[in-house]
Amino acid sequence: MLWGEHSANGAYSFMDTKQCAVCGRDKPEGAFPKRTGRKGRRGTCRACQRRRKRDSGDGGAEVHLQPSPATRRAATRPAAITPQLTTSPPEGRPQVPPLTSAIVSAHVMERTDELPTTLAQQHSRDDMDGASHEETGPAKRKRKRRRRRKSRKVSLAGHSHTPGTRLPFKPIKPFKGLFTYDPTVLNDRGTGMIQLRGRRESGKRWHTEIERDIAIRMVQEGAAGILHPRLIHKLYTKSDFRLLILQRDNYICHYCGRFGDTIDHVFPKSKGGLSTPANCVCACSACNLKKADTLPDYL
Repeated sequence: MLWGEHSANGAYSFMDTKQCAVCGRDKPEGAFPKRTGRKGRRGTCRACQRRRKRDSGDGGAEVHLQPSPATRRAATRPAAITPQLTTSPPEGRPQVPPLTSAIVSAHVMERTDELPTTLAQQHSRDDMDGASHEETGPAKRKRKRRRRRKSRKVSLAGHSHTPGTRLPFKPIKPFKGLFTYDPTVLNDRGTGMIQLRGRRESGKRWHTEIERDIAIRMVQEGAAGILHPRLIHKLYTKSDFRLLILQRDNYICHYCGRFGDTIDHVFPKSKGGLSTPANCVCACSACNLKKADTLPDYL
């Protein structure tokens, strides 16, 4: 069946329609929800689905249904009075008048008076219910947000600051452990690689492998300690190392003597320099950009 409608230019266009399985009306396919993973549409329109969901959620609300033809014929049929029952109830129970067809038909008439008498009235009521439901909108459930732990953000928030300001003093201590600082203890067993471990600000551990020569320089320049001959451990996190250099140099630029809040590698990283206390100094932004990856004059 086709559903006709007037387009913007005045022409009369047609679209495919489908009959609703609940109300029996012919509605365009856009009024039916799509099936997941299929091309067809569902058999119940959206208005009937909303009405069914609203009625079932009311908890005992009366559902208005269209009376069947048999019920209408029973309501219009003349009532025939049936003879009363002659059996007497057992002792101790009150006498109840027997039900007659007249009482039943009257009850049916009362029920049919409450229901819409024509299909058009039923459709108009359905449309009004759907419109009122669309105006108010369905009640949305509030999602419960999980509270995130703030312990991991405390260390990060303590080191963040705006450029040109001095952070409050904080004593920086290296990681505790049974460290030794004699580079001759390191033994790569012919592989040429030494394992390096460390911790991030969040407390999560990380590990990698570095060359033996670099491991020896890190131990000599005070950036790592030796746990055993094939394993060294970094003594500071990134944020703690940066704050350690700034507090050690008292926020004074190593090149011009003015206020500095950046870290510069004296021997550039591009030329093999390491991030160690012996190779890093405090510098201002201008001197840090001017020096870039060049070697200073005194080297």
